[in-house]
Order: sequence, then C-alpha cells, then structure tokens
Amino acid sequence: MRKTIIPTAKYLFKPRITNPENLPQTGPCFIYGNHSNYFDPFLINVNMFKEPTAGVMTRDQFHKTIPRIFMDSIGIVPTSKYVPEPGIIRSVMKMIDQNRMIVIFPEGGRRWDGKPKPLIETTLKLFWKMNIPVHPVQIHGSYLGWPRWADHYRKCSMELRFMDPLHASDFDCYEEFARLCRNQIEFDEYHSPIDTRPPQSKKPAAGVERFLYRCPKTGENGAVYSPDGERVCSRTSAMSYRMTASSRLVDADGEEHSLIDLFERINQMPMVFMKDDLLLEKSGAELYKIDENHKLVNVGRSNTELRKDVLKIFSGSDHFEIPIQDIQYTSIEQNHKLTVTTTESTLQINLEGQSALQWQRYIRRLNKGENAVKSI
Repeated sequence: MRKTIIPTAKYLFKPRITNPENLPQTGPCFIYGNHSNYFDPFLINVNMFKEPTAGVMTRDQFHKTIPRIFMDSIGIVPTSKYVPEPGIIRSVMKMIDQNRMIVIFPEGGRRWDGKPKPLIETTLKLFWKMNIPVHPVQIHGSYLGWPRWADHYRKCSMELRFMDPLHASDFDCYEEFARLCRNQIEFDEYHSPIDTRPPQSKKPAAGVERFLYRCPKTGENGAVYSPDGERVCSRTSAMSYRMTASSRLVDADGEEHSLIDLFERINQMPMVFMKDDLLLEKSGAELYKIDENHKLVNVGRSNTELRKDVLKIFSGSDHFEIPIQDIQYTSIEQNHKLTVTTTESTLQINLEGQSALQWQRYIRRLNKGENAVKSI
C-alpha cells in the first residue's frame, strides 16, 4: 500500500496536513472523518510513517479474491452497511488489543452530494464504550476531487485537518460526546475552501446521470445526459449547462448554477407512476443473494419492479415479493448495485444503466409513507 496506492494518492490530490500534532502514529485509537472519495482511507495514511491503519470496510469489496487478500493482510474487517453485526465488535476489540489505529467512516458510505449524512449510532456507541482516543479528521476537497457519481477524478490539493482528539472520559454523558463527534465532520463539501477545488478536469460531467436521475424541469426519469463529458443536457427540456472542474454549472450567459440545487429540486419532486402502480423497472438485471456466510451467490438475470407497496423480482423460477415496509436497510455499492436487506434475506441488484440512487431514494420515501402521483 505504501509503495503504490499512497504515492498515487499524493500525485492525484497533493494532500496537505493541518494540525500535524494531532495526527496519531500508533494506537490503540479510532480515526474517523467525512467520506466522499475512494482514496480517503489512503489519504489519512499519508503521514503515518510508523505503521498502517487497520479499519472497517463495506463487505462488498471482500467478494473479490484479490481485494479480499489485500484487505485481510493489512487488518481491514468486512461489515455490511447499516446492519448491526456483533462479530464486528469482537474484531475491533482484537485490533485494540493489538494497539492498532482503526479507521472507521461512521456515515456508512461515500456522500453523493457532499453534504453530511447521519452518523451510524452503533459506531458512535462503539467510540464511547471502547474508551480509547477518537481522532476526527476533516478531508476538505474530497468530494470535489472525485464526486461519487463521476467517472473521472479531478487533480487538486486536498487539506486534511486533524482535529483535537476526543476522549469519552472527558464527557459527562454519551449524548454530549456523540454530539461533538457529529459536529466535527458536519460540513458541506460542495463549498470547500477555494484552494482545495480542482483547477481543471477531464470530462467533469461524465456520469452525472447517476446523480441527476430526473430532469429538474420536467421530472422525466433518465432524461439528463452529457453528450461530451462537459455539457449537461436534458432530452425533455431546453436545459443546457457546461460543467466546470469543481462541479459548477455555467449557462449560455455565463451565469453559474449549483449542481446540488438541481439535485435537491429533483428530490422534492413527487414520485410519478410509469403506469398503474409501477414506479421503476429494470429488465435483465444481474441478481445476487447474500447467504448466511456472507457469500455472494449469483441467482441470474432478473426483472425487477418497484411498485407503490412492494418490490418484485423475477429470476427464472425464483420470485421475490418484498413488501416495502419489510425493507430494513438499503445501500448502494460501486454506484450501480442496490442491496436490499430484510429480516429474512439480503439481495443485491445490479442496476447498471439506471440510477441506483433513484431506486434507493424511492424505496426510502415509500418506506416513510409517501404517496406517488399519476402525473406532475
């Protein structure tokens, strides 16, 4: 890792360390921060010369042989996003006994829009109960350096601010400790410091359809696209912008617009039925089932339908009908795989060609009781 990935991270993102006196060099301790970029865990390791960090990472990466061998070799523990796993506590306690520095991203995944996500409560309780130093780090420039939805990274100069370590013993109660943990990384990455914003980029708009999954003007699904990796257009309206390296949108008059504002406008639109009670559908999606040993089992090609009160999946003789209210957790892996967890099973659907983010958000909105409409 030190000979390959860290030099790559340095070359791409030119990390600058602020408050180096707060940077730990050995454990036991926790290190946590905001998470928007593939390279975040490696950037944290840039100036840790004595030993590499251990950590907790989403289990999806462990389904591949080479990444699994690599992760195992440096002490990375696999976990399922948002799903409580008692075995993780045992693994973390073992790492603490080995005096390891443990990196955990308590938001549970990379940010889509650069805005703070709710921290996983069980992670904060882990910080509290283990009673070892907790080191917050703010990674400024992470989102703009490689937005989650984007095909390409943008060379920039990131700033890693290592904040004063937190000690559970200094707090009278868990709530006060948890509140400060949240506050340390609760900042909007889209509006990062000027000196962390990328000056140029190759095709900055490539992949934007994963993020702007509906036309912000007409609400049509899948209408937004980029014809050349620089322009952002809609097939159902006259919308046309040029995207800058820092993900700002510039119109024909040279006026700058916020990509995040368009995203929020889309999320405020009502969900619209395609026909009858059908909201979304995907034909030919590769379907996987995660068994009791956390192995990924290929079920085959499937037809998947999201309806107002049920998720229907048809794959050969296999037929899954999952009531929306039975879905406990959803997560997105690699930007195009939607994982759906119930008390009975965990399924993973490859939605390549569509926006997995739209599927996840619609499921969550339905789960909260929101009703769809027939038209806008």
